[in-house]
Amino acid sequence: MKPTKILTYAGVLIVIVILIFNINPNSSVPEPGNYQEEIAKHREEKHLFMKSDKASPFIEQSVPFDSLKYYEADESFKVNATVEEINDGEIHQLATSDGKEKEFQEVAILHFDLKGTHQDLTLLESKESGLYFLSFYDETSAIQTYGSGRYLETEYEPGKSKVLLDFNYAYNPYCAYTTGYSCPVPLQKNQINIPITAGEKNYD
Repeated sequence: MKPTKILTYAGVLIVIVILIFNINPNSSVPEPGNYQEEIAKHREEKHLFMKSDKASPFIEQSVPFDSLKYYEADESFKVNATVEEINDGEIHQLATSDGKEKEFQEVAILHFDLKGTHQDLTLLESKESGLYFLSFYDETSAIQTYGSGRYLETEYEPGKSKVLLDFNYAYNPYCAYTTGYSCPVPLQKNQINIPITAGEKNYD
Protein backbone atom coordinates (compact mmCIF):
# COMPACT_ATOMS: atom_id res chain seq x y z
CA MET A 1 0.00 0.00 0.00
CA LYS A 2 1.33 3.40 -0.93
CA PRO A 3 1.99 5.95 1.83
CA THR A 4 -1.03 8.15 2.38
CA LYS A 5 -0.86 11.80 3.36
CA ILE A 6 -3.91 12.09 5.58
CA LEU A 7 -4.82 13.73 8.86
CA THR A 8 -6.18 11.42 11.55
CA TYR A 9 -6.71 12.50 15.17
CA ALA A 10 -5.72 10.04 17.86
CA GLY A 11 -5.83 11.97 21.09
CA VAL A 12 -4.17 15.34 21.03
CA LEU A 13 -1.47 13.91 18.84
CA ILE A 14 -1.63 13.72 15.07
CA VAL A 15 -1.02 10.26 13.70
CA ILE A 16 0.51 10.07 10.24
CA VAL A 17 -1.23 7.26 8.45
CA ILE A 18 1.26 5.27 6.39
CA LEU A 19 1.77 1.84 4.99
CA ILE A 20 -0.19 -0.77 6.99
CA PHE A 21 -3.21 -1.45 9.20
CA ASN A 22 -1.10 -2.17 12.26
CA ILE A 23 0.00 1.46 12.37
CA ASN A 24 -3.53 2.78 11.97
CA PRO A 25 -6.37 0.52 10.87
CA ASN A 26 -8.30 3.42 9.35
CA SER A 27 -5.79 3.64 6.52
CA SER A 28 -7.13 0.84 4.35
CA VAL A 29 -7.95 1.33 0.70
CA PRO A 30 -9.53 -1.60 -1.10
CA GLU A 31 -7.34 -3.77 -3.33
CA PRO A 32 -8.63 -5.90 -6.21
CA GLY A 33 -10.61 -8.92 -5.08
CA ASN A 34 -13.89 -9.67 -3.39
CA TYR A 35 -15.19 -6.34 -2.16
CA GLN A 36 -17.34 -7.69 0.66
CA GLU A 37 -14.38 -9.70 1.96
CA GLU A 38 -12.12 -6.64 1.80
CA ILE A 39 -14.54 -4.61 3.90
CA ALA A 40 -15.01 -7.48 6.37
CA LYS A 41 -11.24 -7.88 6.74
CA HIS A 42 -10.75 -4.18 7.33
CA ARG A 43 -13.44 -4.14 10.02
CA GLU A 44 -12.08 -7.20 11.77
CA GLU A 45 -8.58 -5.71 11.89
CA LYS A 46 -9.97 -2.45 13.23
CA HIS A 47 -11.94 -4.38 15.86
CA LEU A 48 -8.75 -6.09 17.03
CA PHE A 49 -6.93 -2.75 17.11
CA MET A 50 -9.64 -1.09 19.19
CA LYS A 51 -9.91 -4.06 21.53
CA SER A 52 -6.25 -4.69 22.32
CA ASP A 53 -3.78 -2.20 20.84
CA LYS A 54 -2.17 0.16 23.34
CA ALA A 55 -2.89 3.07 20.95
CA SER A 56 -6.62 2.32 20.99
CA PRO A 57 -8.70 5.09 22.61
CA PHE A 58 -10.42 2.44 24.69
CA ILE A 59 -7.10 1.15 26.07
CA GLU A 60 -5.61 4.63 26.53
CA GLN A 61 -8.67 5.93 28.39
CA SER A 62 -9.53 2.66 30.20
CA VAL A 63 -12.98 2.57 28.61
CA PRO A 64 -14.78 -0.78 28.19
CA PHE A 65 -14.96 -1.84 24.54
CA ASP A 66 -17.79 -3.81 23.00
CA SER A 67 -17.69 -3.59 19.21
CA LEU A 68 -17.98 -0.96 16.50
CA LYS A 69 -21.19 -0.79 14.51
CA TYR A 70 -21.39 -0.47 10.73
CA TYR A 71 -23.77 -0.32 7.83
CA GLU A 72 -23.60 -3.29 5.51
CA ALA A 73 -20.95 -2.86 2.83
CA ASP A 74 -22.46 -1.24 -0.25
CA GLU A 75 -20.24 -0.74 -3.27
CA SER A 76 -22.59 1.92 -4.67
CA PHE A 77 -21.07 4.29 -2.06
CA LYS A 78 -17.67 3.97 -3.75
CA VAL A 79 -17.18 6.81 -6.25
CA ASN A 80 -14.49 8.60 -8.21
CA ALA A 81 -14.41 12.33 -7.53
CA THR A 82 -13.11 15.01 -9.86
CA VAL A 83 -10.50 17.20 -8.19
CA GLU A 84 -10.70 20.99 -8.48
CA GLU A 85 -7.53 22.33 -6.91
CA ILE A 86 -7.62 25.64 -5.04
CA ASN A 87 -4.74 28.09 -5.05
CA ASP A 88 -4.34 30.19 -1.90
CA GLY A 89 -7.49 28.67 -0.45
CA GLU A 90 -9.53 30.14 2.36
CA ILE A 91 -8.21 29.54 5.87
CA HIS A 92 -10.61 28.20 8.51
CA GLN A 93 -10.41 27.95 12.28
CA LEU A 94 -12.19 24.66 12.93
CA ALA A 95 -13.71 24.11 16.35
CA THR A 96 -12.57 20.97 18.13
CA SER A 97 -14.25 18.69 20.63
CA ASP A 98 -12.20 20.08 23.52
CA GLY A 99 -13.25 23.69 22.91
CA LYS A 100 -10.11 24.74 21.06
CA GLU A 101 -9.52 25.58 17.40
CA LYS A 102 -7.29 24.17 14.68
CA GLU A 103 -6.24 26.07 11.57
CA PHE A 104 -6.84 24.51 8.15
CA GLN A 105 -6.62 25.76 4.58
CA GLU A 106 -8.77 24.72 1.63
CA VAL A 107 -6.72 22.86 -0.99
CA ALA A 108 -9.28 21.21 -3.29
CA ILE A 109 -12.95 20.66 -3.97
CA LEU A 110 -13.95 17.08 -4.71
CA HIS A 111 -16.91 16.84 -7.10
CA PHE A 112 -18.84 13.59 -7.43
CA ASP A 113 -22.21 12.06 -8.25
CA LEU A 114 -23.83 9.75 -5.71
CA LYS A 115 -27.28 8.16 -5.63
CA GLY A 116 -28.56 10.43 -8.39
CA THR A 117 -27.27 13.62 -6.75
CA HIS A 118 -24.28 15.88 -7.32
CA GLN A 119 -22.13 16.51 -4.25
CA ASP A 120 -19.05 18.57 -3.37
CA LEU A 121 -16.66 18.14 -0.45
CA THR A 122 -13.84 20.51 0.42
CA LEU A 123 -10.49 18.95 1.24
CA LEU A 124 -8.43 20.78 3.85
CA GLU A 125 -4.77 20.89 4.81
CA SER A 126 -3.64 21.36 8.40
CA LYS A 127 -1.57 24.52 8.78
CA GLU A 128 0.12 22.88 11.76
CA SER A 129 1.15 19.58 10.21
CA GLY A 130 0.66 19.94 6.46
CA LEU A 131 -1.53 16.83 6.42
CA TYR A 132 -4.81 16.54 4.54
CA PHE A 133 -8.18 16.28 6.26
CA LEU A 134 -11.56 15.28 4.81
CA SER A 135 -14.69 15.15 6.95
CA PHE A 136 -18.40 15.48 6.34
CA TYR A 137 -21.93 15.57 7.69
CA ASP A 138 -24.83 13.80 6.01
CA GLU A 139 -28.51 13.06 6.60
CA THR A 140 -27.65 10.30 9.11
CA SER A 141 -25.55 12.60 11.34
CA ALA A 142 -26.79 12.76 14.95
CA ILE A 143 -29.37 10.07 14.12
CA GLN A 144 -27.60 6.88 13.13
CA THR A 145 -24.06 8.26 12.94
CA TYR A 146 -21.86 10.50 15.07
CA GLY A 147 -23.37 13.96 15.44
CA SER A 148 -20.10 15.81 14.90
CA GLY A 149 -19.50 14.18 11.54
CA ARG A 150 -17.35 11.40 10.19
CA TYR A 151 -13.90 11.31 8.63
CA LEU A 152 -12.83 9.79 5.32
CA GLU A 153 -9.37 9.07 4.05
CA THR A 154 -8.32 9.62 0.47
CA GLU A 155 -5.13 9.21 -1.53
CA TYR A 156 -5.24 12.79 -2.79
CA GLU A 157 -2.00 14.22 -4.12
CA PRO A 158 -1.49 17.63 -5.76
CA GLY A 159 -1.88 17.34 -9.51
CA LYS A 160 -4.30 14.41 -9.42
CA SER A 161 -7.42 14.92 -11.52
CA LYS A 162 -9.41 12.08 -9.90
CA VAL A 163 -9.54 10.60 -6.42
CA LEU A 164 -11.42 7.61 -5.01
CA LEU A 165 -13.95 8.19 -2.24
CA ASP A 166 -15.24 5.03 -0.59
CA PHE A 167 -17.78 5.86 2.09
CA ASN A 168 -17.76 2.28 3.35
CA TYR A 169 -14.52 3.37 5.03
CA ALA A 170 -16.07 6.45 6.68
CA TYR A 171 -15.17 6.35 10.36
CA ASN A 172 -15.70 8.14 13.65
CA PRO A 173 -13.09 10.33 15.30
CA TYR A 174 -11.92 9.08 18.68
CA CYS A 175 -14.12 11.69 20.37
CA ALA A 176 -17.12 9.56 19.43
CA TYR A 177 -15.95 6.92 21.91
CA THR A 178 -14.62 8.82 24.91
CA THR A 179 -13.36 12.18 26.18
CA GLY A 180 -9.76 13.29 26.22
CA TYR A 181 -9.25 13.86 22.50
CA SER A 182 -9.17 16.92 20.25
CA CYS A 183 -11.22 16.26 17.12
CA PRO A 184 -12.01 18.96 14.54
CA VAL A 185 -15.59 19.15 13.30
CA PRO A 186 -16.32 19.30 9.56
CA LEU A 187 -16.82 22.51 7.63
CA GLN A 188 -20.50 23.41 7.59
CA LYS A 189 -20.45 23.35 3.79
CA ASN A 190 -19.24 19.73 3.86
CA GLN A 191 -22.84 18.64 4.27
CA ILE A 192 -23.95 15.80 1.99
CA ASN A 193 -27.69 16.22 1.52
CA ILE A 194 -28.53 12.52 1.32
CA PRO A 195 -28.14 9.71 3.87
CA ILE A 196 -24.71 8.09 3.65
CA THR A 197 -25.77 4.67 4.87
CA ALA A 198 -22.24 3.33 4.63
CA GLY A 199 -19.29 3.09 6.96
CA GLU A 200 -19.30 3.39 10.73
CA LYS A 201 -22.41 4.09 12.81
CA ASN A 202 -22.79 5.65 16.25
CA TYR A 203 -20.94 3.90 19.05
CA ASP A 204 -23.19 3.18 22.03
